[in-house]
Parts: sequence; C-alpha cells; structure tokens
Amino acid sequence: MYTIPSFDPSSEKRDVTAIPTNLRDSLSCLDVVWSDMFETGDSANDPEAAMADFLKGAPAQWLHFNTSEISPFVERDGFGKLIQLIEREKGKSCLITEVSLQYEPGSGGSTLAMQVLWHFCKDLRCARVIDLDAKKLPKQVVDLFLLSNQKTVLLLIDTKENTNIDQPIKNTLWENLIDEIQTREIKTDTPAVIILNCRTANFPTKDSVEIKMKLSTTEKTRFDEKRHELEEKFKEKSQNFHAFNIMQGGFKQEDAEKVITAEMVEHVKNNPKSKSTRLLSFLALINSYVPGSHLSRLSCEEFIAKTDRSSDEENTPLQTTMKPFMDLIVVFSEGKPEKTDYIRMAHPMIADACVNMLTEHNLTRFNIASDFLNSMVKGKESNYMQICKRMLTDRLDTEKNRFSKLILDFLKDGRKKQCIDLLELASDLFKDDPFYPQALARLYYIEVKEANKFDEAEHWANIAIKRDKKKNSYIRDTLGQVHKSHLRTKKPWTDTETVLNIAKSAIKAFKDEEEAAEVESEDSTSFNNRGYFGFLQVCKGVYDLAKKPLEQKISEFISEYKGDVEDRYDFFEWYLAFSRPKINKKDPDYLHNDIVECYKRYFKKEKQTDEATLNEKKMKSFGGLLHFLKSDASVFKQTFKNPQSDDETQNILYVLANIILSMSDGPSERVEELQASLHKLWVSKKQGRSPEFYLLILLLFWFDEAQPRIPNPPDLEDCVKYMAESYEKKYQKYLRGRYLVPLFFLRKESGLVHISKLHQNDDVGSLELLKEGDEVSCLQRISGEVKKDLKVFAIRDGKQIQVIPHKPASVCKQGKVSFYLGFNIRGPVAFNIRY
Repeated sequence: MYTIPSFDPSSEKRDVTAIPTNLRDSLSCLDVVWSDMFETGDSANDPEAAMADFLKGAPAQWLHFNTSEISPFVERDGFGKLIQLIEREKGKSCLITEVSLQYEPGSGGSTLAMQVLWHFCKDLRCARVIDLDAKKLPKQVVDLFLLSNQKTVLLLIDTKENTNIDQPIKNTLWENLIDEIQTREIKTDTPAVIILNCRTANFPTKDSVEIKMKLSTTEKTRFDEKRHELEEKFKEKSQNFHAFNIMQGGFKQEDAEKVITAEMVEHVKNNPKSKSTRLLSFLALINSYVPGSHLSRLSCEEFIAKTDRSSDEENTPLQTTMKPFMDLIVVFSEGKPEKTDYIRMAHPMIADACVNMLTEHNLTRFNIASDFLNSMVKGKESNYMQICKRMLTDRLDTEKNRFSKLILDFLKDGRKKQCIDLLELASDLFKDDPFYPQALARLYYIEVKEANKFDEAEHWANIAIKRDKKKNSYIRDTLGQVHKSHLRTKKPWTDTETVLNIAKSAIKAFKDEEEAAEVESEDSTSFNNRGYFGFLQVCKGVYDLAKKPLEQKISEFISEYKGDVEDRYDFFEWYLAFSRPKINKKDPDYLHNDIVECYKRYFKKEKQTDEATLNEKKMKSFGGLLHFLKSDASVFKQTFKNPQSDDETQNILYVLANIILSMSDGPSERVEELQASLHKLWVSKKQGRSPEFYLLILLLFWFDEAQPRIPNPPDLEDCVKYMAESYEKKYQKYLRGRYLVPLFFLRKESGLVHISKLHQNDDVGSLELLKEGDEVSCLQRISGEVKKDLKVFAIRDGKQIQVIPHKPASVCKQGKVSFYLGFNIRGPVAFNIRY
C-alpha cells in the first residue's frame, strides 16, 4: 500500500513506486491520493452508510470513490473540461502550470475537484493541500515530484471560501515552488507541478472552469439517471439524500424548504429556547453565512451539557437532543493523522431555509448570532476565531462590499443598532483582535447618521490601533479614513479652525500609516500606499472646501503641506509609471485623477493652464517623461539641452527626452552623443547609481549593428548586476507584489519600441500566448541560453548577459533559447522564451 505513479521509459505499462514510511510521515501539508488506495482492504466498516452520508450532505472523502457497486458521483460538464485542460497541461514544457475551477458554495465544486484527482491518481502524483505552510509546502511538493524518479504532481488547492488572500497565496506558492525547484537544479521536459486551483468566486471569470448552482440539459439527464439508480438501491432512504436531491432538482429553493417538516417548525415554535432549537440555529447561521463551516461534535456536546437542562433532554447524547432535526444535519470525520467528528447542515441552501424559518418564529439573525457568541464562543474564543471573523468582519469583495455579508443583511433591514451591538459583543470576547473595533469604526463613519458618529468612529479606530501589536498599516488607515470622512461633511464650513484641526488629525493618521507601511513592507507581499493617497485626498479636500479667495489660515495650511504634497505626487508618478496591480489589471482611474487634481491645486501658477502645470512637472522626472510616449512629445522639444555638468538626474532626463523624441519621429540628438553623456558618468562611477541610469545604459548600448558605437562601451554584464542591486535598494519594497511594466522592447530593425505601440491596451500577456512559429513583426528575437541553475542569459558579442524570465515557470531545462527582449525598471526581461 501507499504507492504513487512512477515513470519507466523502457516500459509501456504504468509503473508505481512505494512511498517510504519516513517520507510519508513528512508530507504533513499534503493529503496524498495513493495509486492503490483501498485496493488492499476495506477502509470503512460500512461503505453503504458512508455513501448515504455523502449523498445526504457530508463532505466527499476518498473512501466514497472506493465502490464496486454504483458510484455516488454524477459527472458534471466541468469534469470533462478539467480532464481535457489537465491532459493539455501535462505536455507543456514548463516548471509549473495551473488549471482553475471556480464554483458557488453548495454547487459541488470541491467534490468535482476530488473526482479529478481520483481520475488521475494512477497517472499523476495527486495530492490535496491541507496546510498552506509557505515554507514546508513547496519542499514537500517537490519531494513528492522527485521520489524514485520525476513524475508530475497534480496539486489541489481548495480555499473553500472567497477570500481576499487567494491571489497572494497563489503568487507566493508559485514563487516558492520555482525557488525550490531551481535550488535543487531540477530539469524537466514536463511540468513538475500542475496546480488545480479550486475556490469559490464571483462570476464571470476568464480562463476558468465554472460550476454554478444550475444544471445543463446533459447534467440534468445524468442526475435523473443516478436518482433512479439510488432509489433502486436505497429505496425510501434515498428521500433523505438532501444534498443530492437538491442538486438533482436544479438547486431550487423550494426543494431546500420542503425538507423542513411541519413537526420541525412546531418544535421550534413550542421550544424556542431548547438546546435542540438553539443548536440548530447556530448551525444554520454559520452554514448560511460561512458555507462549508462546521462545529466539532465535542463542542456541541459541551454546549448541551452546560446549558440549563430541561426534563426531556437531561443527560442525553447529541443524537437524542437533536432528534427533531437530525434529518437536516450531517455528522462526519475529518483530519490527519487523527480524525475528529464534525457537524454541519446538509446543504447551504437548507441552512438558508432554516434561518428564514427561525426568523419567522422570532429567532432573528441577531438573536442567533448573539446567543452563539455568548453560549458557544465565550470562554473558548480560540476555537471559533476563523468562523467569527469570516461571519462578522471578512468581506467577500473588498472593492464592492464594505462589510461582511451578515452585517450587510442587517444594514439592508435597517438594523444598524444590532450591527453595533453584535460587533461590540465580538470585540469584547476577542479582546486582542483589532479587526472587530476596526469594523465598528468603519460602521460608524460610513453608515451611522447620528451627530456623534465621528467621535464613536475615532474611539473604536483608536482601540483597534492599541490592540494591533503587529502595527498593521491597514488598521491605522481606518483612523485616517474617519477624519477624512468627517472633513467632507464640513461643507459649507463656518469654523476654519475646527476644519483645519480635523484635516491635521487626518494627516497625522495617514503619516502614521505611511510609517507602518514602510516597516511592514519588508516582510509583506505588497506595499500599502493608502496612507500616501489619503494624505493627498485630505489636502485636496481642504482646498476644495475653502471659500475663495483663500483666507490666510488656509493659505498657511497649503504652504505648510506643499512640500509633502509634491513628495507624494513624485512617489505615485514613478509608482504608476513602473508598475500596475497585475499584468491584466490597471489601477483605478480615481487614483490617478485625485493625485493629479491635488497637485494642480497646490502648484498651478497664475494664468497657467492645468496642462501646462502638469507638463512642467512631468518634465522634471523619469516617470513623468514616460507619460509623453503616450501623448504629445513635441511640448518639450526646446526644453532639454545637453547638460554641461555631471549631474546624474539632468543627464538622465536629457537622454530619456531624446529617446522619446526619436520614437515620436521628432528631432533628437544623435545616438553617439547620448551614449557619450551616459558613458562619461559610467566611467566616473559605475556602481551605486539609480535604476533609471542603468536602464538607459542598456537601452543605448545593447547590441544593434545599425547604432553607432563608442570606444570601451559599458560592460552590460556589470550594468545588469548593478541595476538589480539598485532596484532592490530603491524600489523593491514598494513594488513587491505588483507587475513591473516593460517600458521598452528591442525593435527588429533598430532602436526601441514602447509597450503602448506594441499592443492595444498594453497587452503584454499576449506575447506569452504566441504559438510556435508565430512572431511579432516589429520585435527582434534574441539568442540566449538557459544554464544548469535555470538562469537565463542573452548572448551578445560572445558575452552572456543575465535576463529575467517574464514567465519563470517556462524555464524548465538547460539549452539554447530565443526570446523577445523587454526592459522594465528592474532590468532586461525575456518574453516568450522558446527552446
């Protein structure tokens, strides 16, 4: 037992390798699907009972796939699509690749993902992630890949919830897996890992198999056939297969409602305070608002034991206490290595129906949530941290939803007071948790209408900050947002002093946030820029709200913070020029608009137009000049003269301006003059200059026979090394987690092409989608080589210059390669690498 697929090139038959006990025990983050699972013996005393539990609503387990009779599973349309996608990915020449499955809670997405793993368990090394430990997981996955001989790992990651941390988890895992593979100098012609990324999501989503609570015609036919099989085998018992029946019926709400019998409703009506009714209400609420969640059997039995006992329920076990409702709930076991018993509702739709039924009988969501916190959570807070956090503070979509789904439902019903009471209760229970007071602060300043709302919001925001031992910058952001919102209500204002005090309180809060962001960025996957942006919004708000002409106190305020406004404008100018959130996602328009509008208000001179104000500023920075590649470069034709000094900034601006003019078909200096300007600086000091300086060296001195040469040109190998060091020191902590935009590409004939001229919408991703033989007519393919350690080099005049692979996972073995060469602020980048 405990074997996994192996690879024997001399044999056409499938081979297997036994996993040593020590390695098996070391795979603590993985639930491996063994090739011979259950083949040497029956894992369940009663496989028929296990199947019945699954069909009723218990989570799928591997033993459910082990059946010699009828299978409990129905093939969804997505199953075939996933199989096809994985078969396609198996043949790719890359280190890591991914297939995505997105599903609605209760639609069977997790079960479908397990079906796919079971399908491949004799062909690929299949495993489900059960612990997302950033350090241990990559090592264990690569261990599994390497065992005996190399064989692709099909790795299932199922978050079972729509979380804001899904993207960072995925990005970090990819990076760590690639680092682990490269550290071990692994070479492979096929993927080391295929990630099956399975999660709930908001639809629609591109490039993903989707499973919704809706059946296609073919799925409906399959479910109808399966129902007939199950009725034949299980007779009347099949009526209790609620999860299956709800799916087979097409996920109709009435199917969920009809499993709640008149006897159950009567019990709730007559016994609203009984342990059985209360425990049902807890399960219904958490399964409705946190689908897939559960309570441990032990915690439920402890609740029954410590609650006031009534005569009919004294000292009874769980099944007896919950007898009126046992048909609605499932008991199941999970865990590794020791299993624990858990309890949940049979289906999220049944949970929704129960919550509605309880509400109709005066057991409101607020009553249930309060009772749950007081009766189950109190005294055992550590056991319920995740459930309570997801139910009360987590937002499904931080861009669209301001509060958790439960809080939003309260607000929809006009129950702000209940929101406050519930969050205060949770805040009191979780005394060290800053997120409950933070949610209260947000609730007060966003939703409450009373006059003292900002005092209360400030109070709770400060409590959140005091609790936050990690100095989380986003916790500090809330206090700044409170004051900023308060400022916006002061229109028209009558008391300038009060308004300026509010503005200065907001500025102080945002500066504190900036400091926290600077510190945490060293260990973070991204940099929080909200402090910088909030600062600019406050300064813009003071100007916009003030009466014109400006009174003296307002003029003094503007003078006091003018330098700070320019510093933050400068930050965003390079931040937005060099990067974007993702390869296919741009920053929101309001971010750029508010930054620009604030700068104009503080720096526009008399009789100067808005455009002239901004152009004058843009011509003073590298990031600003890049803007003219997308607009009219003629505005600075006469502005830049050859600097006579060795000032690095002036020389950089002079060279970049001429590059932009040449790319815009404008009059520009000859290339050798620009090279001479940079070469003079290079000779005087090679190391410790700005990334922008090294970028220009690369742009002007990269080989191109049509370009003039100068004697003893800069060593580009050294230039790339110094550029990486400079980027790490100046920009890395701010741009970590963002996509670095390629600013230029090497043109086929001679010179450079800007990304905006390459593709509509700057679609760099399309370069990676080119098929073998497809070319981009204007770009030059560069010869290169991948070394033993999987580092990529461009070949130039016999020298090898290291470049950054745009898609690290595509670098999977040694060999000669070709690629398109782009340049971002970190260095040269190889796009569309081909062996």
